[in-house]
Amino acid sequence: MRSKINQFFRLCEIVLVSLSFLFYIFIWSKIKKEGQERQAIFLRKSLEKLGSVFIKFGQMLALRPDFLSDVYCNELYKLLDNVPSFPKQYVEEIINKELDFPISELFSKFDIIPIASASFAQVHKARLKDGNIVAVKVQRPNIKKNVDSDLSLLRKIAFIVDIIFKPANKLITIVEEFEIWTQDELDYELEAENIEKFSELQNVVKDDIRGPKVYLKYSTKKVLVMEFVDGFSLSQIIQARRDKNITILNKLKSLGFDDKEVVNNLIRNTLEMSHINGFFHADPHPANIIFNEKGELVFIDFGIVGTLSKKERVLILRYLRSMLTGNSDDAFNSLVSLCGENTQKNLEEVRKGYDLISEKLVSTFDSKTYLEQQKQSGPILVEVLNLLQRNGFKVPVSIVRYFKAFETIEGLIFALYPELQIKNMVKEFRRVSILNIIDSLPEALEEKNLNDIMLKLISSIEDGLLLR
Repeated sequence: MRSKINQFFRLCEIVLVSLSFLFYIFIWSKIKKEGQERQAIFLRKSLEKLGSVFIKFGQMLALRPDFLSDVYCNELYKLLDNVPSFPKQYVEEIINKELDFPISELFSKFDIIPIASASFAQVHKARLKDGNIVAVKVQRPNIKKNVDSDLSLLRKIAFIVDIIFKPANKLITIVEEFEIWTQDELDYELEAENIEKFSELQNVVKDDIRGPKVYLKYSTKKVLVMEFVDGFSLSQIIQARRDKNITILNKLKSLGFDDKEVVNNLIRNTLEMSHINGFFHADPHPANIIFNEKGELVFIDFGIVGTLSKKERVLILRYLRSMLTGNSDDAFNSLVSLCGENTQKNLEEVRKGYDLISEKLVSTFDSKTYLEQQKQSGPILVEVLNLLQRNGFKVPVSIVRYFKAFETIEGLIFALYPELQIKNMVKEFRRVSILNIIDSLPEALEEKNLNDIMLKLISSIEDGLLLR
């Protein structure tokens, strides 16, 4: 009975905040003639008022520029996920229950005051008995129950929003995706797997990029023990540049931080991980990438990862390569193939809209360096996805995540090394395209995959070789 009463009051709170937001958007902001920037700030503050689940939902919406405009996405990126830490006794109780040992037997030192406290968990710095410094991520008590309750209410809100506003990309679909993502994020064994997979693939790519070491022996669904990564996040580095922080800049210089090398490594690594391995970090925000004292880039926070099928990898590469080389027909056809048939059967109209957008995209590639570009290409790529969705195409979530990651990496290029030559990007796309083809050759050359013409061509070549 108590839980139903609590849920009712929670629903009332959500409805009141939602109504105040709608009033602000549709009435107050029009009276005051305020633009999207102020509206986006109001949305961010509204989500912060509603707490953990809605903050997380806003953070996910920040990665969905196919649903919200760039103005909203950029503002939601600032969502504050800092909440009061939970008491010491709960930390000890959860670790004891999950690992079957008290803190004193697992760690030689454990800082009970957390170094970070967020909606779903808090992180403590500790030292293992073998001397290794680690970060211990502990899930908040009863968070699963609270999340399930709020998700139930969020589904109801999404259902009502879809009926009233009829968006091209239904909110209920995004809520369902968020529900899956949330359940995954509350499973630290899955996050540990993602980190290990990322690091394992990095051993092949070899770009001084990796994830933190995970201590599986001390990790469960509610506790994750991993290497404590000491260094500067790229967001700290970017801010130090803006503030002309001599202390941090001198330290970076002594560590051998090189803008050009870091940016080139990020580009090469992102393309190879995405298109050769089909696996990538879906939120490469500068706060999630740390430059350590060994000169490595360490990715953290693997709550959201992206995967691409072989078909998706080939078609994305073909699309981007065609855009870079000015082949708009091939680019458009690749994009349509990525999304499948559209429900509205209006391909000619879509093509007209696409051509207008692609002109802006091609103009960004005409510049010699990123510094000369008037506008980043990432947001224009997202604009293309929006066009497709408005016209009945179903853009896969994996594709949205890829282009958002692409946009984020491009933002890092602008912030760290805008002198990067555009032609270098073209070279990387070509190189990865060739690597992708080579990687697929064994499967492609199986007899079941070859048609009669190809078999005859191979036979003719073999005959010619035998006659020599």
